Amino acid sequence: MAIELPTGAGKTLVGGLIAEWRRRQHGERVAYLTPTKQLARQAADRAGSYGLPVCVLTGRHTDWDPAERARFQQGQAVAFAAYSSVFNSSPKLEAHTLILDDAHAAEGAVAGNWSVSIPRRSKAYDHVVEALEACGALAPSVLMRLRDGHHKEHRAIYLADVAKVAAAAADLEAVLEEAADAHEMPTDARFAAGQLSGSLAASLVYVSRSQIVLRPLIAPTRYHLAFEDAVQRVYLSATLGDGGELERAFGRRKIKRISAPADSASHGHGRRLFFFPHLVDDLRNDARDEEAFAQQVLTEFGKAIVLAPNDRKRQEMADHLVPEGLDVFDAEDFEYDPQEFIGAARGVLALANRYDGIDLPGESCRLVVLAGLPTGAHLQERFLHDSLGAVGALQERIRTRLTQGSGRATRAGSDYAAVMVLSPELVSFCLQREVQEAMPPELRAELRFGLDNSTGITAADVQENLEHFRHQDATWREAEEDIRQERDERERTPLPGTGKLAASAPAEVAAVEAAWQGDWEHAIEQARAALDALSGGAEIRRYQALWHYLTASWAVIAARQHPTRRQSWLQVATRHFADARAAATGTRWLAELCTDAEQLLAQPGQPTDTPSDALDRLAIAQIAASPLREDTRQFAMLTRTVQDGLAQSEAPAYEQALNALWQLAGATKALKRTSAAAEPDSVWMFDHVMWMGWEAKTGTDPDKEIPAGDVREAASHLTYASHESGQPVPAGSVTLYVTPQQRMHHAAVKVAGAGLYLVTPEQVSQVAERLITAWQTIRTQTRGQDLQQAGATIEATLRMHRVLPSQWLEELLTRRISDG
Repeated sequence: MAIELPTGAGKTLVGGLIAEWRRRQHGERVAYLTPTKQLARQAADRAGSYGLPVCVLTGRHTDWDPAERARFQQGQAVAFAAYSSVFNSSPKLEAHTLILDDAHAAEGAVAGNWSVSIPRRSKAYDHVVEALEACGALAPSVLMRLRDGHHKEHRAIYLADVAKVAAAAADLEAVLEEAADAHEMPTDARFAAGQLSGSLAASLVYVSRSQIVLRPLIAPTRYHLAFEDAVQRVYLSATLGDGGELERAFGRRKIKRISAPADSASHGHGRRLFFFPHLVDDLRNDARDEEAFAQQVLTEFGKAIVLAPNDRKRQEMADHLVPEGLDVFDAEDFEYDPQEFIGAARGVLALANRYDGIDLPGESCRLVVLAGLPTGAHLQERFLHDSLGAVGALQERIRTRLTQGSGRATRAGSDYAAVMVLSPELVSFCLQREVQEAMPPELRAELRFGLDNSTGITAADVQENLEHFRHQDATWREAEEDIRQERDERERTPLPGTGKLAASAPAEVAAVEAAWQGDWEHAIEQARAALDALSGGAEIRRYQALWHYLTASWAVIAARQHPTRRQSWLQVATRHFADARAAATGTRWLAELCTDAEQLLAQPGQPTDTPSDALDRLAIAQIAASPLREDTRQFAMLTRTVQDGLAQSEAPAYEQALNALWQLAGATKALKRTSAAAEPDSVWMFDHVMWMGWEAKTGTDPDKEIPAGDVREAASHLTYASHESGQPVPAGSVTLYVTPQQRMHHAAVKVAGAGLYLVTPEQVSQVAERLITAWQTIRTQTRGQDLQQAGATIEATLRMHRVLPSQWLEELLTRRISDG
């Protein structure tokens, strides 16, 4: 059961009363959990002030007061503890009823039980990378970036190949076990590694230059008895969310909700004045002026809480934003003694990823600084946001943190605090209409007022507004009426895609539960149910890509386990890999993972170094002999021509790109252009094996039909090439008609011929980007090698990036124009 209670409505009292009723009525052991030890003590003090019998069980269980522990075990008092007291490898807190406070902020604390986090400074980091390299779970290009400290993508997050990790799960578990025995990884990671034992195939491995994290996508709490065996679980939150976030955070298929009353958002809150220096006329064009303005505001207020999404950003703010003369307090200071900051006359409390659980009412703080988009709390979240680009799936989480963070200093109706937003990304997020509409009416009105009064004015005007607000004078009271009026006129609208995310959550949880038990057939069944629920929403398309990829990878694992059904699972994998590639358009994460089901199913030791057909063999030989492998200047010029040209719709640049790309694709040559009438835009000749003609109509109106005349001309391109070259057209040759148009005139279908295919510019760009990425690896790995030495590396790299001609042709030859 989940209960939503707005800030200031007395969540601790409500949760405490439920806990006490369960303790008295049923004689149960009851635990009240919070995200941190400090919050547990704070909640216990508050509950005790209401007259409830409480005991505090925080920290290591060996340090618990035996008398307090006995009171809990005998059902004489409610235990107040951190989430980590239940979610650990050997929980000593076993309760009949769990009251879970600040539930919207618990995902990291819950998943931490199954998260092996290995920093680069640990020796285990190199051991795990080596194990991933050995099983081919990381592409050579990724390994190069991880080891190149100066690479421009040093902060990128990579996903290791799921099917290959599963195949090498036993070896990887042995590496983790050896590292744990040798104390080569942090203590928390050693305990979590034991939780993953036997289910590593169902986990995801995220790798960055600074850290490796192994964890399931969703915490498998069904198999954690200290949580699963509770008779009653009650989740308390000021923002439950609409997209299934609570179910994913706690690994529950369904949680009943008691939502806050519709008008509760307008009661109990203080007032916030948002302002956005990044939008102010005389600040927006110079980051130094913006920083100087922010420092001036901090100096004038004297006290502030700065909330950053991660430690790096927090330290950056502490070093460059806080003016001299203001002491900086960190999370450890606040945990140890909150009153030290609350009672200080001046100072800045700078925290990372602590958007909840900090109460700074009244005069203790009148300024909140939000520095950075509130996402990336852990490596999985950074992967989803930065690499996968699944912003739609994270928007509710970001919105919740913005809501919670901005309210840290307005805990009661009489409170008021200014909120300074210091990040172009966060400003951009706040400017989105759909984000504003999803906010509670009160916050939406405050945001809208702040945005309006940060635009078209000067820094001096903002300073004047802040003075009126700080003094709560008549000018401010008049402005506040505008906020109230705006609030009363607006209703909250969920973010786009929220309903689909909520609908898919139960199946997502069930899929991970099944995978955790090695029931791959049921996992795939539930994953496909999740995809059905997610289908049709463009705003969550990239989140769909991840689930398509997982479904395909699990089908490969199922095929390994059930060889008699290999072909049927192979079909499932192939189809979902193709859907994943389509849904991942515009991102690069999937290009560096193997999505060839046949290759993934190859048994260890099975020969895989022989290309599948003459076309692939020819391309490998051409690439091995190409001077581009050694000529850096020529390669850079060629790739720039390809990338710049394919990014345009104008014919000359696009055609020039096509007539450069053939060299990267491994063709023997391209038909020399003469600017003659009816000339093909390009014809790639793979010797006598196959030709590919190209007709690019990239500048056409997508809504118009493809005319018969253009199709007839394209259908004659290979005949034209044969006449010009004096060679016959090889059997099986094709022509690719590149256009954003999807509808054809009925006459176009009739004149097309069997070898003419419709492709989109996006499809061509994806193949080109993968070719360039593969070439970058090839040039690094084969430099100085002779043709024979280079051939095996080239074949493996092209296959891994799905850019052998047989692979990318399979993607492009899906819609024959003559089929309509």
